[in-house]
Amino acid sequence: MADVLSGVASPADVRALPEDALPGLCEALREAIITTCGRVGGHLGASLGAVELVVALHRVFHTPQDALLFDVGHQAYAHKLLTGRRDRMHTLRQADGIAPFLDPRESHHDALAAGHACTAISAALGLLSGRRQLGHSGHVVAVVGDGALTGGLSFEGLNNAGGSPLPLVVVLNDNQMSISANVGAIPALLRTRNARAFFESLGFTYLGPVDGHDLGALTRALREAKASSRPVVVHALTKKGRGFPPAEADEQTRGHAMGPYEWRDGKLVRSRGGRPTYSEAFAQVLGDALERDPRVVAVTPAMLEGSALTGLKARFPDRVHDVGIAEQHAVTFCAGLAAAGAKPVCVIYSTFLQRAYDQIVHDVCLPGLPVVFAVDRAGLVGADGATHQGAYDVSFLRPLPGLTQWAPVVGEDLGPMLATALQAPGPSVLRFPRGTLPDLPPELARTESEVSVSGARWLKRVAGSRLTLVTLGPLGLSALEAVRSEPDWSALDARRAWPLDEAALLEAAAGGHVVVAEEGTVRGGLGSAVLELYAASGVSPRVTLLGMPDVFLPHGDARVQRTQLGLDAAGLRRAGRALLGEESR
Repeated sequence: MADVLSGVASPADVRALPEDALPGLCEALREAIITTCGRVGGHLGASLGAVELVVALHRVFHTPQDALLFDVGHQAYAHKLLTGRRDRMHTLRQADGIAPFLDPRESHHDALAAGHACTAISAALGLLSGRRQLGHSGHVVAVVGDGALTGGLSFEGLNNAGGSPLPLVVVLNDNQMSISANVGAIPALLRTRNARAFFESLGFTYLGPVDGHDLGALTRALREAKASSRPVVVHALTKKGRGFPPAEADEQTRGHAMGPYEWRDGKLVRSRGGRPTYSEAFAQVLGDALERDPRVVAVTPAMLEGSALTGLKARFPDRVHDVGIAEQHAVTFCAGLAAAGAKPVCVIYSTFLQRAYDQIVHDVCLPGLPVVFAVDRAGLVGADGATHQGAYDVSFLRPLPGLTQWAPVVGEDLGPMLATALQAPGPSVLRFPRGTLPDLPPELARTESEVSVSGARWLKRVAGSRLTLVTLGPLGLSALEAVRSEPDWSALDARRAWPLDEAALLEAAAGGHVVVAEEGTVRGGLGSAVLELYAASGVSPRVTLLGMPDVFLPHGDARVQRTQLGLDAAGLRRAGRALLGEESR
């Protein structure tokens, strides 16, 4: 079967194949996806479920003259394989390799870059409208998973497109899953006869439901949609993880995102370290809080698995809410919970919190409601790349009045910080990274009990220090390692990005040299806050700021990227010596 795929270098080759060769092509695509994800990991389940759909799309539509926009890109590995990237798929999600999602810089067959859900319909309508305005022909297709229909942006796009005279084609890839099973009324409606009435009431012609693994039926429906002069929805029923028994048997996610794996003695073996992650450690302390206080409630936008909350959902089914891919709703739902006297904890990735900024400002911070934001995946995220880097949360949250921002160094910090946040009269943030927990250094063990009652924490405090390393979050461990070989250097864990511990930071300035390091954007982050404090206080130490630069960092190994950015111990040491005017040694 691989021979069929080896002869396909472009969508034109797909269209040139005889009908009887297409099942073999689909089988070869599945084999390639399974092999690739086995080597490097990736979003396996959705791409396996969309194989026939992608083949049918390329049989009917002619990219790049016609534009295909895949919502997110989880379902697009077959598209990558058919558009000239087969020989490089082994580099998927690796540094300088194939992107985790779609990217026009990688291929002209990718119409638009996207790593967040619910964007495709709005973007496709805009692309179609712009093309028509500029006199360009061609069709535009938005391929949308049913999980995206829990998000408000999809409905804004459907509303506008349904009232438009433009012949936008929306392909609904309905597998009843986002990462996990979908929630809410719309996913349930899609599997009833009311699906037709729903889309037709919005102004669309409805075609379906179609068996999403029947190439003939798919091709006929897509050709009919292509011939239409008005907006059309093609409703395709697919099975996430199709063709890979371990994914099909995984009732929680259908193999949504898997790390590298291999077959041993006929069994699937996944590669996974034995140490718990920050996400798992936070879930543990959140579970303790739920146990202690019946007012505590957890809310997440379709991140039960990613944020290790499935066990808590089983233990507290009425107090752990998965609201689906609906970040704005998640935040304002928490605002309502807090207004009622509950203690909501919104567990959300940094990259997804961006999507609900107005709700944070208007619905939580303006009324000063005690919502706790547990910001997972803060900082470098590795293989998910530019769309998912947790680079901006400190910067965009720091200006908001009354919002306290905590950052643990080790897992032992999480419990006291969450307890402090749950007792606060206003909103709080706990930001923690993707990755496994480090060992607890003795310097932190001595001061763990202070977390709930104090500001910054001295990791090493030297009388008459010439230089202080100021860090936020787990970079405190790099600072500790760096200062161990420098007898006249100090290290300060800021612990809060805001409000600052002014006394500790002014003490750090007294030595005349300060290096501030954070795993977030330098622009507007902790370093900027420290400089603002020094300017307002009339002190002027020499300061170096380290962090994520003014670019969208691509996918790669987060540990390697940390070293490249100078955020490891050696990098902090180099920065300190350069600031002191000393040669590196």
